[in-house]
Amino acid sequence: MANTLEVSGGRLVYDSFGTGAETIVFVHDAGGNRLSWWQQIPVFREHFRCVAYEVRGWGQSKDLSGEGVTAFARDLGELMDGLGIERATLVGQSMGGFTVLPYAARNAERVDALMMADTVVGIGDAAVLRGLEESLEAAGSATPEEWETQMFGSAYVERSPEGVFLYNHIRGLNSPPEQFAGYGIEQGAVGNDELANLTMPVVFVAGSEDVLIPPRLIKRAAELIPHARYVEVATCGHSVYWELPDRFNAILDELLAEAYG
Repeated sequence: MANTLEVSGGRLVYDSFGTGAETIVFVHDAGGNRLSWWQQIPVFREHFRCVAYEVRGWGQSKDLSGEGVTAFARDLGELMDGLGIERATLVGQSMGGFTVLPYAARNAERVDALMMADTVVGIGDAAVLRGLEESLEAAGSATPEEWETQMFGSAYVERSPEGVFLYNHIRGLNSPPEQFAGYGIEQGAVGNDELANLTMPVVFVAGSEDVLIPPRLIKRAAELIPHARYVEVATCGHSVYWELPDRFNAILDELLAEAYG
């Protein structure tokens, strides 16, 4: 059964698995919720504590104050405090980047490593923000039928119609807020100076066929952090963690090894 935690202006629903000495916190995308990590948590729970939660306004979590994305990073800190997590590796998928990157930039002492999965969200660089706005605007013109497969590469849509079906049913459990203010500096995105000062291991993952956040944009974002790695996964769309979980998990394994030896 899911757990709940009261945070400032909201209520978060979360799951916690495993009892490892180190913790991984998974933060979902706009189409996901805490159920999205079904191909990661069973793998990593053997050696790590794995926490997956639903950001305010998604799934069963509540945004009681109406702050929306501006409270995402603060919520993560309050969740970690409430669960007694001093430090963690953070994994953010797409929209999840707006939680994990601002938190890591402003609470570096509590973040062992950072994975930005299929995302530039949380980056405050003007050129990246323009590119993000353009790509999301283009994607927004898709028909409802196109939206059902837009998250994935063509190979996955062909080989796994049941996976596409499951993703869209999980997405259907969400009721995203009607008002959306964007992902800019005003909402809490991280400026270039802050990005340049990040010191923990960082990896950006991109799917080669991602139409929502194109690889060229993710590569540009990765270049703003001097030591960050950029990994592009072939024949994948916007959801590497879902489409090719073994490859995604291997990349996360490498990041964990870098952080913990």
